[in-house]
Amino acid sequence: PKDWELYVYDSLFIRYNATEANIDAVIGERVGAGQPLHRDLGYVSVNIMLNSQREFEGGGTFFENQLRSLISEDGVPELFDEAAVDVLPLKPLGVGHALVHYSSDRHAGAATFGGVRDILVIFVAAAARNENEKDGSQSTVTTGRAPTWERAARLKSTSRGNCSKCSSIVDHLACRMLHHRLAIGHVPNDGEAWHYLGMAMLEFYEVLQYPDIGNSNPDSIEGEDVLELSIECFNKATRHTPCDGRLYNNLGIALERLSECRRESDERIKRAYKTSFVIHSVCEKIGCDVGADFERTILNYGLHLSKQDDFEGAIRILSQIESRAASSNKNSELTSGSMHANDSRQKIIQDAKGLLSFCASQIAK
Repeated sequence: PKDWELYVYDSLFIRYNATEANIDAVIGERVGAGQPLHRDLGYVSVNIMLNSQREFEGGGTFFENQLRSLISEDGVPELFDEAAVDVLPLKPLGVGHALVHYSSDRHAGAATFGGVRDILVIFVAAAARNENEKDGSQSTVTTGRAPTWERAARLKSTSRGNCSKCSSIVDHLACRMLHHRLAIGHVPNDGEAWHYLGMAMLEFYEVLQYPDIGNSNPDSIEGEDVLELSIECFNKATRHTPCDGRLYNNLGIALERLSECRRESDERIKRAYKTSFVIHSVCEKIGCDVGADFERTILNYGLHLSKQDDFEGAIRILSQIESRAASSNKNSELTSGSMHANDSRQKIIQDAKGLLSFCASQIAK
């Protein structure tokens, strides 16, 4: 809009060095240098290619929305063929050329499997012009009035940090809900804000199951009501961000909790987990690091199928974990700075391997 002025607020030189990434790789494993799916802060991101494509293999920027044509309103089709998916990361035409996108588009630096890929990323933000500029006189840009999308992005990104100061888990969750509800007030079609609001509500439901923790809640708050609100938020999120694999995994969890409360089956659970599984699997094949997000889905999907006594189906899903275990062990040795995340990931993998053994034993009976 003419009342806003664009300005560069940050820039970043990134080198994807496949040779370094492969130094400590597990034998036989093809490791690439990339970045996981994420969103940038700002309005527009400019990705400039600095070296020739002849100097590296793979790479590029993958956008989550490239999968949009694969996802129907109900998730992935029942007979979905992953092998038929023909989606490639996007790259600038050549050295000095650029790829420009909205910073809020969730994207990943697809793995560079050989050589070195260099890029320069410029982050562009917007600020309101002050009154003098409208008259053509020289003046600085007013930064006090941020655009609505930036306010929403700041609310989402600071929610956990701001709310960590709360004295109780209930207050902490209420604070996070408020942050995301305010973000939605600024940008009603912000699928990520709806997703995060649903997650906070799902966590609140879990707290309600432990009276000694959630005893500050009014007696009138029912767990099923909270779950229904959480599911409603997740469903709204799928309409705005239909290609987020994490979203469908969380939707599956919420639906499963509600099914347990009502003691009735729900086909939507399997559909949600399957959609999450397919999205993560396709993203990984394209060269995106989906790591622990994929492993959580594998465990949850496999567990759901095993509860339905579909042990063969559970084995098909859980068998994906075996090829990931060695890689995860090696990565945990290299990233000691994120020990808690590594421990959590190792537990997910161990739980999935244990469940896989159980399912195999059930078939062997």
